[in-house]
Amino acid sequence: MLQFETLEYKNLLSTGSAPIKINLLEAKLTALAGKSGDGKSTVLDAISFVLYGRSYRNINKSQLVNSINKKELLVQLAFNVNGSSYKVTRGISPNVFEIQKDGVDLDSTVVTDQQMFLESIIRMNYKTFKQVVVLGATDFTSFMALKPAERRLLIEKLLDIEVFSIMAKNIASELTDTKKDITSIQREILDSENIIKMQEQS
Repeated sequence: MLQFETLEYKNLLSTGSAPIKINLLEAKLTALAGKSGDGKSTVLDAISFVLYGRSYRNINKSQLVNSINKKELLVQLAFNVNGSSYKVTRGISPNVFEIQKDGVDLDSTVVTDQQMFLESIIRMNYKTFKQVVVLGATDFTSFMALKPAERRLLIEKLLDIEVFSIMAKNIASELTDTKKDITSIQREILDSENIIKMQEQS
C-alpha cells in the first residue's frame, strides 16, 4: 500500500523560491481546484519529477526549472509503503537525488541504481505511473491504445501478478525441451523398429 504524505517543491516551472508544501494526510481525499494556469498540473509534475526525474507532460527536464531563478529546483516527497516511511528528494542546479528510509539515508554503495530501487519500492515504472496515478484527459484512451503486451504488463503490475508471466516463460521453455525430447525418443523408437524388422527378415 502506497500512501503519499507530504509534498514540497520550489523553483518548479512558475513556482518561485518560496517552497509550497502540501499535506496529503489532512483528509482521506485531497482535491485541487482552480483556474487554468493556477498550478494544478504543477503538483502532478512535482510528483512525477521527484519519483522519476521527468515531467508527466511533454516538458524537457531543463524546462522544469523556474525560468527567472534558473536554479535550485527542489522537490521532496514523503510517503509510506507497508509501514515503512520514505522521503525522496530530487533537484536540479544543483543536481540532487536522495532516498531516506525511516529517517536513514540510503547507502549508495549498497544500492548502485537508486532509480531502479525507488521504482521497486513504489512498484511502478514511469509508464505505469502515467496510466494509473496520473490520468490526464489526453491520456484517457491510452490504455486501450497500448499494445497487448504492454496492457498485460500494466495489469500484472497493478495486480502484483508478474510471477505468472515468469512461470509461463519457464513452462514454455520446459515445453520446448520436452518436445525436443519426444522427437528424439520417437526417432530412437523408429530406429529400433527398423532394426527389429531387419532382424526378423534375417
